[in-house]
Amino acid sequence: MMTIVKPFLLMTLVVLHTWISFSARAQLQLLSDDPLDIRMVFSAQALDISTDSNNLVFTYISQTNPAFSRPPLLLAPGTRIDQLLQSNMPYCALNRIKTRQRSRLYLFSLPVHLYPSHRLYFLPLNIELSPFLNAQGQLTDLNALLKAHPRTTLLTEAQRSYGDYLDTQLANIDEAQLIRRPGGDSYQATITMFERGRVSFILTYPTTIQRYANTLTLEQVHSLEIAHNPSFVLGHIACSDTPETRQFLKVVNAALRHLYHTEPFYDLHLRYLPESERAYFKKQLEQQTNEALQNSQEMYKE
Repeated sequence: MMTIVKPFLLMTLVVLHTWISFSARAQLQLLSDDPLDIRMVFSAQALDISTDSNNLVFTYISQTNPAFSRPPLLLAPGTRIDQLLQSNMPYCALNRIKTRQRSRLYLFSLPVHLYPSHRLYFLPLNIELSPFLNAQGQLTDLNALLKAHPRTTLLTEAQRSYGDYLDTQLANIDEAQLIRRPGGDSYQATITMFERGRVSFILTYPTTIQRYANTLTLEQVHSLEIAHNPSFVLGHIACSDTPETRQFLKVVNAALRHLYHTEPFYDLHLRYLPESERAYFKKQLEQQTNEALQNSQEMYKE
C-alpha cells in the first residue's frame, strides 16, 4: 500500500506546486521605482500629480468594479522594470513616459497625468548663456552648452526616460560631464546633490523642484526651457503584453475615459501649480486628453 501512496503523494505535490507557480505567474503585479509610491499609492493622502492621479484611477475602479482585485505594488529599479515589462509575465509599471522605443516593447494606457516638462536648472554660474538661447529665452542646444563649458556637469536620474527629444540629446553628451544618479530615491537625491553644489546643472520637473528644494534654493535657482522639447510630459501605465495586462489596461482606460471629464482629475493637477499657470495648464490638459481619446484606437493596444 505504501508503494502506491508515496507516488500518489509525490504526484499530488508536483501538481500542486505547478498550480501554485502558475497562479503566482498569472497574478498581475504593479511596479514602481519610487519608494514614495509604495507608501502613498492606494492611500487617501494627497502628495503630487502622479500619486494623486494614480489614486484617483484606482479608487474609481474599486468603486465601479466590485470584482476588481487591487494588484500588489512592488519596488524595483528602473533597469529591472524594463526587463520585466519585456517578459511574458503580467507586470505593469506606474508613471512611464511613452517613447517611440518603449511603444515597440510595451503596452501603454491612456495618459494618467500631465506634467510641465523638464527644465534645465542651475544655481548662479559664472558662464555666458546668451549664445545658446533663442529669442524666447529657450536653450537651443544642451550639448553645445556643455561642450563650450567642459568643466560643468549635468546630473540626471539613471534608468529614467526624459522623452524622445531629451533622450537623444543626452546620448550625445560627453560621459565625463554626465552624472547619472542611481537608486529609487533619485528625485530627492538629485535635488540634494544640486543644492550642495556637486553638479552644475540638473534636468528635472518644475514640480520636483517645488516639492524637494529648500526655500533658499527656490529663491536662488535659475531655469531654462528647452527649445524643441514638448512643453508637457504625459505619464502612463506601461505593461508587458499578456492576457492579464490587456484586461487590466481595458479597465484602466475605461476609468480614464470617464475621469477626463470630471473636476477631480483637473483639480489634482492644478493644485500643485502656481495660480498664474493654471488656466494655461488646464487648457493644455484638455487638449492632450482629447487627442488621446481621439487617437486611442490607433495608439493604444487594449
